[in-house]
Amino acid sequence: MKPLSLIQVPSGIPCTVVEISAGHEAKRKLLAMGIHVGDSIVKLNLSRWSPVLIRNVTTRSSKIAIGQGLARKIMVEHADL
Repeated sequence: MKPLSLIQVPSGIPCTVVEISAGHEAKRKLLAMGIHVGDSIVKLNLSRWSPVLIRNVTTRSSKIAIGQGLARKIMVEHADL
């Protein structure tokens, strides 16, 4: 199965982070927010212009808002997609 960008995933479906295809600074920023490769995350909104709201199911975090550019760099997989 080919990984998708977090932007391409419908909201409400748990997905596994398989890769963060970004530079060192963006990876550091995501790690500081608690997003790691192997974590299960859920996209909470389906917005094209505003920040993407996600929740890390693995760590049971609260809502995290990330920008569209950073969300494009998070590659995820799900069996149903």
